[in-house]
Amino acid sequence: MRMSQWAEETFGQRAPLIRQGVAEALSVALENARDAQKAARTDHLHPFGFTLMSRKFEALAKAFEDMGDVRIVKPGGSQHELVLLDGKLLFPFRYAKDRSLTVMSARIGDGRPSALVQALFHRFGPAPRIRQLALHDIAPLAVPVVEALDELPEDTRLVLIAYAANAHAGLLDAWWGEAELLDRFGSLRWHRCEPIPLAQEAGAPAAGDSAAAFDQGVLPMPELNPHTRATQRSAEATPIRPEAAGGA
Repeated sequence: MRMSQWAEETFGQRAPLIRQGVAEALSVALENARDAQKAARTDHLHPFGFTLMSRKFEALAKAFEDMGDVRIVKPGGSQHELVLLDGKLLFPFRYAKDRSLTVMSARIGDGRPSALVQALFHRFGPAPRIRQLALHDIAPLAVPVVEALDELPEDTRLVLIAYAANAHAGLLDAWWGEAELLDRFGSLRWHRCEPIPLAQEAGAPAAGDSAAAFDQGVLPMPELNPHTRATQRSAEATPIRPEAAGGA
């Protein structure tokens, strides 16, 4: 799948490598979460959700730990480490459990965005396109949370990684781009949203080589060769620990 102008401008010549690393990290996190669900031998999905909650951040950090211009940061108020890659802060979140909801209708989490999430959008998200409506329904940011982000460069940009997944089917779709936070329900207005090709089951046919962006509508998801580092890393994944914040 050809790189878009946005991806090249955002990540430079490393854009293809970074996009593949994101896809592999998500695949690792989902494999670990599904393994935890199977091992728990329960119909309740808590093992899957709690594992995914932590592993999506850990797998991203592992994928890029050896790349230049990378910092692993843990903002105050967060239980998770975030990847700061050449001034781009990667923030993964699950927007849907199936394909009944499009990414254009994505929300951050299932409830009210945390103070940290609000601060990330406020400090590092794109400038609102309709300023009088932006963040109009969001409570004032907590001062300690805002101050906790002072260690990050002022020109940091927030890059969202939105994915759809469930315990039965695994990783369904993934997208990346930039968006503004609209309200206290976590609604987004995408400025740029593009699909990330995923590694699927061996033998699955590849879709056409086409690029999609927010203003071009949603196109079918292409696939990569399934023999990626994801399958190698899943066996080396660190033990998971349930954590209560961050959302799956």
